Amino acid sequence: MGIDDFVTLWRLSRRRLRSEEDYRRFQALQATLVLKYLRRFGVGIRGKRVLDLGSGIGGYSQEMGRQGATVISLDLIKPPGELGPSCAPVIADALAIPLDDESIDFTFCASLIEHVNDPARLLAEIQRTLVKGGYCYLSFPPFYSPLGGHEFSPFHYLGEHWAMRLSGRRRGRPAWVNSLYKVSPNPRSFSEIYEDWGLFKMTIAKAKRLIASSGLRIVNMSTRYLPVSLIRWPILGEIFTWHAQFLLVKP
Repeated sequence: MGIDDFVTLWRLSRRRLRSEEDYRRFQALQATLVLKYLRRFGVGIRGKRVLDLGSGIGGYSQEMGRQGATVISLDLIKPPGELGPSCAPVIADALAIPLDDESIDFTFCASLIEHVNDPARLLAEIQRTLVKGGYCYLSFPPFYSPLGGHEFSPFHYLGEHWAMRLSGRRRGRPAWVNSLYKVSPNPRSFSEIYEDWGLFKMTIAKAKRLIASSGLRIVNMSTRYLPVSLIRWPILGEIFTWHAQFLLVKP
């Protein structure tokens, strides 16, 4: 990632929670950077049927559509506004994808696996719906990294009880987020943040074990956007990998 991209990413990151459109711009730039990363491995999406799992408000889907893919945007909510002629929103659970076996060329799954209570099933569904030779981009912030606690960071290092108490006192969610997702009024754990999904401990080591059991193969594992990565280092990788990314293929 060049300096200009880094500056733009930082600027959009700071503004991302102001509105749906700001968040969509933030997602679109991230999609552009991820697609550059994929091209290094000869993976392109133009003319491909792409599944964007946990697509949220659709910024990733829109950018992939602009770059020539036909995109199925799957989430528990209907994205606000129109995503464009190349994107088809589908309201469904990522643990039960309503698509035929081997019907998808490329699956994009960013920052979702840590929000589902059965990640093995998520990977099984990805494997089932990918064509042979199809690719999946999987990414997430490892739980023990500084950002791994999401809105509970950095208090997640103190344990669930204190993280919920301390973060709850100082942080609120933007009104536009609350209008889209069903927020639990009195969550008792990370897993109950929202009524339909929550936050679960996903580590690099756990992800590798789940992938090995899924029938998918790791082509590359690295730290998102950074040229230097500690992702393969036990313990240190869990802490210093701010966002882990895996390029997977279905043999």
